[in-house]
Amino acid sequence: GRSGNLAAARYATSSAVAPLDTPLDSVSLPPPLPDYVAPSETKIKTLTNGVRIASEQLPTPAASIGLFINCGSIYETPISSGASHLLERMAFKSTTNRSHLRVVREVEAIGGNTLASATRECMTYTFDALKTYVPEMVELLIDCVRNPAFLEWEINEELQKIKAELEEVSKNPERLILEAVHSAGYSGALANPLLVPESAIDRLNSDILEEFVTENYKGNRIVLAASGIEHEEFLQIAEPLLSDLPAGPPLNEPKSVYVGGDFRRRADSPSTHFALAFEVPGGWNNEKDTVTLTVLQMLMGGGGSFSAGGPGKGMHSRL
Repeated sequence: GRSGNLAAARYATSSAVAPLDTPLDSVSLPPPLPDYVAPSETKIKTLTNGVRIASEQLPTPAASIGLFINCGSIYETPISSGASHLLERMAFKSTTNRSHLRVVREVEAIGGNTLASATRECMTYTFDALKTYVPEMVELLIDCVRNPAFLEWEINEELQKIKAELEEVSKNPERLILEAVHSAGYSGALANPLLVPESAIDRLNSDILEEFVTENYKGNRIVLAASGIEHEEFLQIAEPLLSDLPAGPPLNEPKSVYVGGDFRRRADSPSTHFALAFEVPGGWNNEKDTVTLTVLQMLMGGGGSFSAGGPGKGMHSRL
């Protein structure tokens, strides 16, 4: 330690050490950014079957691709109740072209990340990876959405996981209360449960899923969007894979009537969980009100997390 300190002292006082502002040989600095950088433009093309392909070029090494379908639990019938939740769990499973193991291996080989989510009004499938692998990303993503095999053993495996998930949800008041808000506040499609009802676990099968997908995964209800990809390049890859998709009839969204209401459930708990909900006419299709509500949520505080890392949570909450 003593010899190291002496060496450090001699190095610090040596005249051979160049000042930190001395330019380095063969190192060129990039030009500074201009005072104004034009925002990137989102380009959209609608195919003849109604599929919309959108992209936005960004100077990032990674690309994000999402396939969004205007379909969710509001389109379920008493027979297909719970299909959206099960489809979320069956995403990126075996297809007619790939086994589930092959799907996993191909995603891992390019360092990608896949995600699927189901809401009351939208099914979302996303794929993130480096731009180099955009063709592989688009092809695999569309294959998993368009050509699911719905193998019975995979469905039964996911249903068992859902059954265990429902047992955990029954102990999670925060998630249950959101379901209660919809069931009490609406009459019609928006009152449909987002989670698989326990009564449907033994009924759901491949035939119900195939029929639900065939009826709802139509061209006029699909948007393929990408971030970080040049539009013409994206079109050349995606258009041949989606152009033969059936267009589908004009969309008639199931009716929902906001009736208000009250829901109460006793539980052996020292805590009380309370939710107060209001209708926003137009929902997520009303862009102006959606943005306003999003800002309001951030100002008031959203979520039950006590993390100080993000605005609108925990210690930052005005509530």
